[in-house]
Amino acid sequence: MTHHKVLVVDDERGVRESIRILLKTRYDVVMAVNGGDAIARFPEVRPDVVLLDLRLGDMHGIEVLNNIKSVDPDVEVILVTAYASIDTARKAIHLGAFDYITKPFDPRELEGVVARGIERREETRLSTATLQAIQSDLQTLRQEVEQAKHRISTHVRDTIYALLMSLDLRDAYSGQHSMSVLWLVDQFAQYMSLPQYDLMRLKRAALVHDLGKIGIPEDILNKSEALSDADRASLQHHPVLSAEIISNVEALSDLAPIVRAHHERWDGRGYPDGLAGEQIPWEAQVLAICDAVHAMSGNRCYRTRLPEHEIRRELIRQRGKQFKPEFVDLMLASLLIHEIYRAEETGVMVMKPEQIRRVLDETSVTEADDPLPDDDQQQDIMRLSTPQA
Repeated sequence: MTHHKVLVVDDERGVRESIRILLKTRYDVVMAVNGGDAIARFPEVRPDVVLLDLRLGDMHGIEVLNNIKSVDPDVEVILVTAYASIDTARKAIHLGAFDYITKPFDPRELEGVVARGIERREETRLSTATLQAIQSDLQTLRQEVEQAKHRISTHVRDTIYALLMSLDLRDAYSGQHSMSVLWLVDQFAQYMSLPQYDLMRLKRAALVHDLGKIGIPEDILNKSEALSDADRASLQHHPVLSAEIISNVEALSDLAPIVRAHHERWDGRGYPDGLAGEQIPWEAQVLAICDAVHAMSGNRCYRTRLPEHEIRRELIRQRGKQFKPEFVDLMLASLLIHEIYRAEETGVMVMKPEQIRRVLDETSVTEADDPLPDDDQQQDIMRLSTPQA
């Protein structure tokens, strides 16, 4: 006898006994004298197969079928009836019965249909166990992916932070300038309602855009008089160096074109590649105007900062020359020039090195995580950041 259980539900004692005798050598056979008895005993017995008479003294077999299927949808039910019809078979199958046999039944037919029912029950168990194992493996994989994403995010954060601190130690102005440009980029991108993923890329690019100045001689960076042609050529090489540095960090390498192009000009007279107009990555165009606004609002070793009205006048003068016209209009319409100008006086808004880790943690977002902007926002973003027809 195997471990499989068969529940026989019939209100005729002779039928029950006949079935028990036929099956007892192969299965654990449990008897129920009517529908109510079967329903009451089913949760405890938990059979693999139920042989269910359709015409019981206390209720119809279909009612019993519905009840036990609600307890265990995978149990295999074989209907036993003396009044078989196509309608009965259809209804039984529709309600989840495995098969049916008619009275008086052939012993071999009964044994065969029960064996098939047991086999199907085992296949269902195996499928369920396999599915559960797959779901468990999938959950484990999801957890591992999340852990890996967290490790990558932490690595990126720590890498950017270490590089920025190296620049700050090498040249205090350049390091603090990067943090101020980060603040401007963050505020300007929010003013334009850019998606979170684009905001993240811009903030990271702002932090690392001047890393190449680590490779520029200190006497050139701090020179108070006019630069020679050789000095200027050396200084103008820093976007290339910045791009080369971050190209070696896999998680930052996609920012290299932005960083390399942040000194390109809308009219094509910038450096290092002489790109013009929409040849320049739109993120680099955003970075360029924020970079220039902060440079004009702060004191440099070779000049004092410009008055606020002069900064606005210079942006208007460079509209369509150094900067994309739409970005100039947006910058002038915002309050950011005034705010960064005041920040240079008070230091209130200028970001401190210890704040960078928090900012980098906030930028740990993937494009898939970012909700799509609504139609109006999407049209505005496309108008500002893609070539015009």
